[in-house]
Amino acid sequence: MERKITFDIPYIKLRFYAELLNNARMPETKTAALRGGMGEMLLRQNCVADRKCETCSFCKACVVSHTFYSTMEKKPSYVTKPESIGYLIECTDIRTRFKKGGRFEFTLTLFGESIVFFNIYLQAFCQLGMYGLGKAKARFRISEVRNTQGKTIVRNNEVDMSRYCIDTVSGYIKKRKEKLLRGSGDWKITFITPLSMKYQQEYMEQFYGEALVKGGARRIQMLDYYIGKDADVPEFSVYPEIRTQSVSREIVRRYSGTQDSHMTLRGISGTVIFDTMPEECLDYLIAGELTHMGRNTSFGFGQYVLRKNI
Repeated sequence: MERKITFDIPYIKLRFYAELLNNARMPETKTAALRGGMGEMLLRQNCVADRKCETCSFCKACVVSHTFYSTMEKKPSYVTKPESIGYLIECTDIRTRFKKGGRFEFTLTLFGESIVFFNIYLQAFCQLGMYGLGKAKARFRISEVRNTQGKTIVRNNEVDMSRYCIDTVSGYIKKRKEKLLRGSGDWKITFITPLSMKYQQEYMEQFYGEALVKGGARRIQMLDYYIGKDADVPEFSVYPEIRTQSVSREIVRRYSGTQDSHMTLRGISGTVIFDTMPEECLDYLIAGELTHMGRNTSFGFGQYVLRKNI
């Protein structure tokens, strides 16, 4: 019996505005640094077992487990390692030199149960700002947090939860589809950050329509499991046909404080123009704008924009 996928997944997307407290150098790829720094602050503030998760007696109640690692009671068979499925951080600002008072922005998207832990995430980012980001320990403060309507939720340490507006992935798809279908021309996907994903058991060095659609569907499947709903990836009868594509290989190097080692993450970025866009595939590609796809999404990978190529 097929367990149907649902897009009725709650989420909230928040934009953080950060102000530098001193002249500083910052990493070019800030998403991985923000994610790693957030995790370190969560552990410092909440871990009661000296970071020995394997022998900890409080795993079910652990704040870090519910926020940083996004524990799932059930998961798809292809998920063999801990997945940070409950949140996404996006920061495409590649500037490295900042003066005191300079600003940068990043977004935090929370899905499912992660939504209720907003103040835990906020506290972690505020603490990270005091500690400093990256090797140069660039110190900053969170000056403001806004929702997707531009309304302020946090300003000067005051939190207004009445503006904490929760939406659903299905609601996002509906709004984006209405806008996209008003446009003309061919469908186009542009990957803003690298995509790391396998196709036919090999890491992709070019884009494939089938792989992109299934990548979007698997991401929704994982989020369905995260909110407690078993779901199967549907069988698609047809996939988008690619007319042209441009591809660049990307390498992102980061330092893992947890593993005390340097890591090299690889993927591809670029643009795909389609000849066709089957209706049964469109919702999954629209959803992927919000959820990303492929591996290493918690480090910012798999972010793209779908539009009409006028």
